[in-house]
Amino acid sequence: MKKLSLACALMVLAGCSSTTEVKPEPQPIVEPVAEVIEEMPVTSLTVVTTPNDARVRIMNIKPVYEDGIELDDGKYDIEVTKPGYLTYRKWIVVDKKTILTVDLDSIESNQATQ
Repeated sequence: MKKLSLACALMVLAGCSSTTEVKPEPQPIVEPVAEVIEEMPVTSLTVVTTPNDARVRIMNIKPVYEDGIELDDGKYDIEVTKPGYLTYRKWIVVDKKTILTVDLDSIESNQATQ
């Protein structure tokens, strides 16, 4: 009986120790997808002044003006001032990248022409 039990145990162990090659399943190939990012054109305003140290303000919004300020499409009340010069004030429409050039007239040169 011991021989029969030993023979069964050897057969079970022999069956367990057999090595069969397990082939890995092929992995699907994932192609990188180019991400398309649509750039929206920036709506901005730059005011170029003469004299170049004139003060520029956008009167109908709270943010302080800076060159290239990004704005929503719309109408803006622009004021350009400098002591000794006539004030420039005008409503402009900004619906794309806008560059406004403002040449201020000096008060002295304006009085001389009158």
